[in-house]
Amino acid sequence: MASSASTGVTAASVGPQNQTIGQKFRDFGTFMYNSEEHTVLGRTAKSWGQITLFYAIYYACLSGFFIALIAVFYQTLDWNFPKLSGPDSLLRQNPGMGFRPIPDVTTTLVRFVKGDPTSYSPYTDHMEAYLSYYENENQVTDTGVIVDCDAINGRRPESEWDKACRFDLTQNLGADCVKQQAFGFDDGLPCILVKLNRIFDWMPQMYVNGSGSGIPSEIADMYQNYYVTVKCTGENPADQDNIGPITYYPAGGFHYKYFPFRNQQGYRSPLVFVRFERPTPGVLIMVECRAYAANIQYDRLEHAGSVHFELMVD
Repeated sequence: MASSASTGVTAASVGPQNQTIGQKFRDFGTFMYNSEEHTVLGRTAKSWGQITLFYAIYYACLSGFFIALIAVFYQTLDWNFPKLSGPDSLLRQNPGMGFRPIPDVTTTLVRFVKGDPTSYSPYTDHMEAYLSYYENENQVTDTGVIVDCDAINGRRPESEWDKACRFDLTQNLGADCVKQQAFGFDDGLPCILVKLNRIFDWMPQMYVNGSGSGIPSEIADMYQNYYVTVKCTGENPADQDNIGPITYYPAGGFHYKYFPFRNQQGYRSPLVFVRFERPTPGVLIMVECRAYAANIQYDRLEHAGSVHFELMVD
């Protein structure tokens, strides 16, 4: 009996749970390299060669399959025309709007102190950088297809839609909204730039009086044919009281001659500067700017056909 007990104690003493730290390190070293069986991490050289060859072939086939799918996918694309357009596109042929300046993408608030350049320099710098793409020397292409459309008063013929119209800042945005005047920020009369988002092959439609698509009453006094009218208002009655008079450059809005967008070389979206002539100082004003055309559907919640921002002049 004593012998049996002694044997049991000896067996228990060499179990894994009773191994010394030194023994564990020796076992780990043996696993890393076993000189008796000539294995590394439990595998012989032949086994490592076989598994390496297997995974090399496996990943080569997987990569080849992926590259073949990408190649087939790219064969279905046109670099100048979208795969889906019109009603099939995500934008549903209903443009939204954007505004500048937005030096901080986390907020839509434009707030500055009148006469304090340090407060509004981020806005003016952002505007200047954005408008630099509209300078004449930058509106160039490899094929030179940009044309001057100043003499065009209506729509351009479809035969010219493959060419981009030059958008001339000096003729369209007025003398009050230029970088030499700090875009009006220094005087507390800021100029905010608004634009339509690009939708491939979208062409604005005019309102037709006497039909269901007649001119809306809110723009009856400012609507011009062959223009997408832009109008900015305060969102709430208090905002409407504090927003003051507004001037638009150009007065008509976005001219039809700049549409449609077909990814033409050198294309620049038409712009409208909205100048706030007398905003109430020290008051946060909620502003909404809308674009008006017979085929622009307005939805405040979805920001369809409109853009929202806040303005505060301290």
